[in-house]
Amino acid sequence: MAFPLTVTQTVSASASPVQVWRAFEAVAQWPTVMRALASAKLKPPGPLAAGQRILTRAVAGSNAANRDYHVLKAEAPHWLVLSVEDDEYRALTRYEVVARGTQDSDIVATATLDAVGLMQSLRLLAWRARITPVLKTNTRERAQAIADLAERLAAA
Repeated sequence: MAFPLTVTQTVSASASPVQVWRAFEAVAQWPTVMRALASAKLKPPGPLAAGQRILTRAVAGSNAANRDYHVLKAEAPHWLVLSVEDDEYRALTRYEVVARGTQDSDIVATATLDAVGLMQSLRLLAWRARITPVLKTNTRERAQAIADLAERLAAA
């Protein structure tokens, strides 16, 4: 079958891996760089760690949805793995932060989408040509938003 569907996008940031990690941890500031988010919070509060949840609420009227991300892996400053589970799909996003010199980084975001159940698998298979570009765009936009926040935090 054609699932799971996996895409990888890489964006560059004029920020060190530590500064990029600060952007990942600054969950409450994500809505300042992710326009579709009305709010985001880390539960429980504290340093980003496996076992926590990131609760995001979408801006009313946007195409975005409220999401409850589970932090599966958080190894500062290089790895963050988030998952979302739904009745219809499972999504996993892996962020790898790679140093490029002392003050620059690449954020390599790999998103995997997997259908739940046979009927949903068939439905998503039929829509694969439409889903793939959307998944690529969303993955790039989220990684770019983190890069933008990292650069803003580094400049402050």
